[in-house]
Amino acid sequence: METHEAPLERRVYELTSWRVPGPFEPIPCLLFRRADLTGPLPAVVSYHGVTQGKETCLDMPPIARRLADRGVAVLLPDAPGHGDRPSAATLTDRLRMSLPHEFCAAIEQSAAEAPALFDWLAVRPEVAADRLAVLGISMGGFTAAVVAARLRDRLRAAVCIAGAADLPTCMCETDAIGPGRWGPIDRSIDPETQARIARIDPLGYPDRFFPLPLLLVHGERDTWNPPVTSERFAAALRPYYAPAPDALRLVIIPGAPHWPPGPAAVREAVEWLSRALAVEHPAQPDDGEVRAGYPDRHLSEQTPEGMTSKE
Repeated sequence: METHEAPLERRVYELTSWRVPGPFEPIPCLLFRRADLTGPLPAVVSYHGVTQGKETCLDMPPIARRLADRGVAVLLPDAPGHGDRPSAATLTDRLRMSLPHEFCAAIEQSAAEAPALFDWLAVRPEVAADRLAVLGISMGGFTAAVVAARLRDRLRAAVCIAGAADLPTCMCETDAIGPGRWGPIDRSIDPETQARIARIDPLGYPDRFFPLPLLLVHGERDTWNPPVTSERFAAALRPYYAPAPDALRLVIIPGAPHWPPGPAAVREAVEWLSRALAVEHPAQPDDGEVRAGYPDRHLSEQTPEGMTSKE
């Protein structure tokens, strides 16, 4: 005789696709949240790494899903030159020419676009405009740090995973540059990129972050961007965080690589943001892992006035 077990739980998620008007071009984004949790909800803008896209960080690592389960809306934009951006088709060729040039140009443009993203989020009826934060992984971590400094007074917290500052060291020591990988092989940095690094590298302005709660997470065995970059940044920040040292946290995870962020990194990020955003929904019993298959997701294309469709 057949028996049917009731699912342990059922979670319903809403995933919508948008093109947010930006200062240079429309910004392709995904907005992810629990459909069954009422708002207004706190919100996080989450930036992905180089060669990735907005879909990458939707469920790998599961930070977005775990934040959604805590009652947080997560906005995931495509970085310039990535995903559904106009120049994404030639990204690989550009990286073969110069990883530093493309990497730093994407960070600078993303940071310049950030006010438009946060303005758009702040007027959404399901979002609490006074409970916003920023998160980034790898290239997105550097982006999140730049955005945190520029929009400090609008944010409740920032999280930078596997990247935040010290771009010259990252470009000098990364194993992403080499034969059969990205270029240039001699690791030269063109004058335009040198000037860009001088403008955007957060190591040059550690005084612009306090009192924003800032979490830096890095894997001990990261060979793409060595953890010393986050350690140097934390050391530069500490004098400015002396009035409230608990607002700055550096976590070096033993044995962890650059990608993907493991359970410890996910847990640190989710807990940091949950506290800073004063989330109203407790952690799930399994802290966000779905035990009975994948969660139901509703994907819809929405094209409000002033925006173009995804296609």
